[in-house]
Amino acid sequence: MTREIPLLSKSRFMAGLQCHKRLYLDCYHPDLADPVPESTQARFDTGTRVGELARDLYPGGVLIAENHLHHDAAMAATTQALSDNAVPALYEAGFLHNGVRMRADILSRSEGGFDLIEMKSTTQVKEEHLPDVAIQLYVLRGCGLPVRRACLGHLNKEYIYPGGDYDLWQLFAVEDITGEAEDMQSAIPGILDGIREALSSPEPPCIEAGRHCTRPYTCPFHGHCHENLPGHSVSQLPRAREELLEALAAAGIADIRQIPPGFPGLNPLQQRVRDCVADNRCYLDPRLRSELSGLRYPVHFLDFETFNPALPLYAGTRPFQVIPFQWSCHIMERDGVLRHEEFLHDGGGDPREAFARSLLGALGTAGSIVVYSAFEATRIRELAGALPALADRLLALLDDRIFDLLKSVRTHCYHPEFHGSFSLKSVLPALVPGLDYSDLEITEGEQASLAYAEMTHPDTPPERRNFLREALLAYCKRDTEAEVRLFNKLSNGKFDEH
Repeated sequence: MTREIPLLSKSRFMAGLQCHKRLYLDCYHPDLADPVPESTQARFDTGTRVGELARDLYPGGVLIAENHLHHDAAMAATTQALSDNAVPALYEAGFLHNGVRMRADILSRSEGGFDLIEMKSTTQVKEEHLPDVAIQLYVLRGCGLPVRRACLGHLNKEYIYPGGDYDLWQLFAVEDITGEAEDMQSAIPGILDGIREALSSPEPPCIEAGRHCTRPYTCPFHGHCHENLPGHSVSQLPRAREELLEALAAAGIADIRQIPPGFPGLNPLQQRVRDCVADNRCYLDPRLRSELSGLRYPVHFLDFETFNPALPLYAGTRPFQVIPFQWSCHIMERDGVLRHEEFLHDGGGDPREAFARSLLGALGTAGSIVVYSAFEATRIRELAGALPALADRLLALLDDRIFDLLKSVRTHCYHPEFHGSFSLKSVLPALVPGLDYSDLEITEGEQASLAYAEMTHPDTPPERRNFLREALLAYCKRDTEAEVRLFNKLSNGKFDEH
């Protein structure tokens, strides 16, 4: 039996392009979706704010205010606004053609027709934006609307905010992608037929989990589709290329433990992962202990927290510029004595100068600085560019003092419980059982960024602000405590076998 399929939308069209199973579950089994992460919701909210601000690029327009659950009312309001030649632009105009309904971010009346402007809170046109605009062009022209140009608006990464009101035509860039959208028009009917065929089935399509589960976006049904995968899925092979995964699938291999010795296409790291998982053993190169013994005391274990607002908040910054606001540092003397210092900017305004001055005071001029990834060194280099008066002292921190523990762990160590990831959140519980982030209010970096934005917002109540402050301090402190514990564990030159 086939089933009556629901109307499509722009978002459903895009979901169907990524995976027919995703679209099927979205239409018929939305209860199977993963909870929406706080960070994902924040990105949605940012996109909404960017879109609303961009309307002022085309002032004097009419907002089609009916919400998306009342599409018929939105289309009626759209028809009325289109008939009034005095209306220069429409925002959120509603249309329906060939079973596909849509709301256009901006329609600007132009000579001989309209310009379609789809707004994105990114800093460039991305490949996945093209079908997004193409399906809108398909619907608009199917409704008889004369579309002169199809455009993609985005934030301009070169815009340096001077303070005060935004210069919108500098903040945003609007690119004409009519040609690219036109090129896709002939393929759209066939794509829609394929989508409708999948939706008409009484059962979801049988599609195996793969790279498409996270490209171009992480599927909201990721957890559902991965719950029955083996604990050591071949997708956990670090940096596995598509050709390798296809070769493994062709050989009927889904579990790393099934990969035979000498399987072609594995790089040395992937071969190491295969060997450790297949033999249920750990790998620790003795050269790692030697590297760690070369660190100079006092050893500083350092971690930063940052946020990157889409719309710049501070003079001299750009859209999505990374702004450090917090650091934690555990400092170990040669005799093993450990002390902790920390900084969290919880006042108003740009945190960078206070951050940098306090950091310089804690790190001094001697001793190795242990970090986990190149992130901190990159931020220090950026601070030097933004703060000329402190540049020499900041850059001196990078002169043979930085030691990247992540790089050493990736090169010299593997534990089956890493599951292919060398992130601190994966490595720590495997090598230091009993120490993780599960007891904290904030458990990952994006949560910390959102917490800081909320903490510093003028409308946040004092009690909530204090709660967030303590949560941020605990999270960042745990990161550097983790670095210390890993250092101690790896310096021993051995760890418990799996």
